[in-house]
Amino acid sequence: MGVSKLDILYRRLLLTKLFIRGWGRPEDLKRLFEFRKMIGNRERCQNLVSSDYPVHIDKVPIYCA
Repeated sequence: MGVSKLDILYRRLLLTKLFIRGWGRPEDLKRLFEFRKMIGNRERCQNLVSSDYPVHIDKVPIYCA
């Protein structure tokens, strides 16, 4: 699969080596956008994990001298 014109333009604008091999397969990008929509919806996201799932929070205090 060749590099699209959008990839080339985006790479020219970037000074780093980010996305130098393209943005990935279209199927993967579609899955990422669908996942982003899903986790952006708070009600739907709350249903991804059961309400009785154990949660452990470690809080380590940081003291500045």
